[in-house]
Amino acid sequence: MSRDWTLDAPCRGREEFTPSEDDFASAADLKRLCGPLLATCGPCPFRAVCIATVKPAQARFDGIAGGRLWWGGLVIDSLDDVFEDELTEPKLRASCGTEAGAQDHKRHGERVCPSCAQATREMSACRKAQKAKQPKQLQLDFV
Repeated sequence: MSRDWTLDAPCRGREEFTPSEDDFASAADLKRLCGPLLATCGPCPFRAVCIATVKPAQARFDGIAGGRLWWGGLVIDSLDDVFEDELTEPKLRASCGTEAGAQDHKRHGERVCPSCAQATREMSACRKAQKAKQPKQLQLDFV
């Protein structure tokens, strides 16, 4: 039987990583409260397993997990050295292959799958091209 990773985690026993809802009213409050604690996750080798265990996106978690600060299951701050592969593997969703699919992956704390990432790049390029094609409004001066 393998040893429980939480026994060796640097955040072990520190309740301030998951503050009570009474302690903050907004994402900014949570960031002020927990932001300084993020550095504790820097050297932690358990960031990926932490996210897989806590499932912050699915649980709409508020607090620190896996080197990221979560508010309502969305990442609002993170360490500079976090990696997408620390997040759980993407699941195939009905919306895969679309920009909405990419948002679904993010909402569930997953990496964005290749087809959703490609769809997002293509739609971004399409919007940029359409914006460039829009005629500039001419200003006519009547005397």
